[in-house]
Amino acid sequence: MDGDILAFDDDAQQGVVEATDGQRFTFQLSDWRGRGLPGPHIAVRFTPRGERAEQLINRPEAQLKARASRPHPPQDDARDAASHRHSGFAIAAISVAFLSMFLDGQAPLLGLVAAVLGVLGLRQIHRAPQRYSGRLFCWGAIGLALLLAVLSVLVDPSMPVESSIQPPH
Repeated sequence: MDGDILAFDDDAQQGVVEATDGQRFTFQLSDWRGRGLPGPHIAVRFTPRGERAEQLINRPEAQLKARASRPHPPQDDARDAASHRHSGFAIAAISVAFLSMFLDGQAPLLGLVAAVLGVLGLRQIHRAPQRYSGRLFCWGAIGLALLLAVLSVLVDPSMPVESSIQPPH
């Protein structure tokens, strides 16, 4: 017989169950065979014996039908930003380009390294744009390396300033 538990007293370890036809039966905790502890509003199946209910178990529930899966909603900006990071090559390229500005004698060599790292960074970003960012760093490093190379050719640091100025005749 099916019914619902109306009440259960933990101290007395007994409760009342109401059948679907409205009859009420009492039961002891020792009659409970269901999951967890009995409590109000639990649907049960039981065996009636006079005014007592025995062998109380949770009423089996019908299996729910499977729903068609919906596509995942677009990710929010916080999760997207966490998975989107700057390319290591891009950060290295801009760092080496700025370093080459302060080291006058090594500018052409460091400029070349910055340009190569910038190209590698652009290549990495092009291959995985959903994972990496930093195009601006790469292009900035390449541009700064070219600017420093041009300036180092125009201004030769090995030539002293006094010898370039000739007195008038």
